[in-house]
Amino acid sequence: MMGVFKSRLQGFAAFAVLLFACQIPVLAAAASAQQSSAASFEGTVRESTGSGISDATVCVETSSGAKESETRSNATGHFNLPVPAGGTHFVRIQKAGYRGVVQQLKTTAEPLNVVLAHADSAATRNSAGEFQFSDEPNFTVAGVTDWTAAGGHGSDVSLRTSEALAKETRRLETPNWNTKPSVASTDFASMRSRIQQELGNSDRADLRRQLGDVDEQMHDPLAAVHEYERAAQLDPSEQNYFAWATELLLHRAVSPAVEVFSKGAEKHPNSERLHVGLGAALYASGLYAQAAERVCAASDLNPKDTTPYLFIGKMVQVSAQPLSCSEEKLERFWRNHSDSATANYFYAMALWRKGDDSVKTSRADQIERLLRQSTNLDPKYAEAYLQLGILYSAHDQPIKAIDAYQQAINANPNYAEAHFRLAQAYKKASESPKARQEFQAYENIQKAEAAAVEQQRREIQQFVIVFKDKPQFAPSKGDQ
Repeated sequence: MMGVFKSRLQGFAAFAVLLFACQIPVLAAAASAQQSSAASFEGTVRESTGSGISDATVCVETSSGAKESETRSNATGHFNLPVPAGGTHFVRIQKAGYRGVVQQLKTTAEPLNVVLAHADSAATRNSAGEFQFSDEPNFTVAGVTDWTAAGGHGSDVSLRTSEALAKETRRLETPNWNTKPSVASTDFASMRSRIQQELGNSDRADLRRQLGDVDEQMHDPLAAVHEYERAAQLDPSEQNYFAWATELLLHRAVSPAVEVFSKGAEKHPNSERLHVGLGAALYASGLYAQAAERVCAASDLNPKDTTPYLFIGKMVQVSAQPLSCSEEKLERFWRNHSDSATANYFYAMALWRKGDDSVKTSRADQIERLLRQSTNLDPKYAEAYLQLGILYSAHDQPIKAIDAYQQAINANPNYAEAHFRLAQAYKKASESPKARQEFQAYENIQKAEAAAVEQQRREIQQFVIVFKDKPQFAPSKGDQ
């Protein structure tokens, strides 16, 4: 059993360190980034009809997703916001009932005009209030761009988590060949030529999907997504919807991914992976509670399958707030798999996230037992040791906390947060030399991780999306 769960979690292990972003104090480097502000910028938020949207949230963020400043649009949709000097910044505009927009903030002084599409603009509602999706998508994929335009929701921890969930969603896809070949072992150009010859005789959905797989392997995601879309048009099967939506999500076309996953789940309500994928897409949209609810619903379709629980657990692990359905579902995961270190750990995290401080105190013994059981089942479970250390520290048990942090580092020497927490504990214990040593280790690991993440992001291009409900108005003189 342990081997099964550890193999399923390999995709998650690399980013478990990110939990510290929701828990530890802001470092001095982040504080320095909030100093002197440059001149402000202004703009207008509108609907596609040209009407201004009031009370929309407008945030300026760094390239890592950290919020720098925030305001709301007035009754006419106008806003004005200061921009910190230096570096690359993005503006995020959101309002309930509309699709959010993220775009890079230009250095020009020209006003920013943003159009928000309704969240359900790709669908109409029937008399019962249920969504009825149109046959045609509400968007087109117009091209690809560098990942640096991607932005992110909330914080870097949320952005990295959404990236990881997208990759895990891709792993749920059933390849069109028994073992998906690597570029080194297969002549994809020849394979593509063969499939195109077959398509000349018959425009078949299965061939379009295979062609999309080949294009993705050949690092041509733009061609791939169009092939997946065509496959879904020819045959709106569960497999074709999943392939199309997952390709969109992997390349950060988040709103279109939500649309396609939603349409696929509507047509195939018993598809666990479509619901899981929709949860991942909603998480990438910053709709964390809705994302968890969707994945929780997926877990009810096949309660014995571990996949939805792993997604729920990952969301819980990095969430600063409790997620409504998580405790119930992760308790079920734990009861069905009490011999799993992962099940014990995720259930402990769900209990920790729920309730106020008094509730957390009353559950401290249960949380400690679950975390201890996790480390007993897997002595190399660094994340569980870390959480034990945080638990002991919160209950003023510094010696136990230091021991737990040390065990986390023994299990994973490159665990950045464990070094940071241990440094804090040493500093509080007036052991300055040890604290400095751990702080230095933390900084070194952080730099290496940041470089690795940046490299991974450069390897994946982002889709450029054009929505069909573009504005049909001419900007006023004041907006030009």
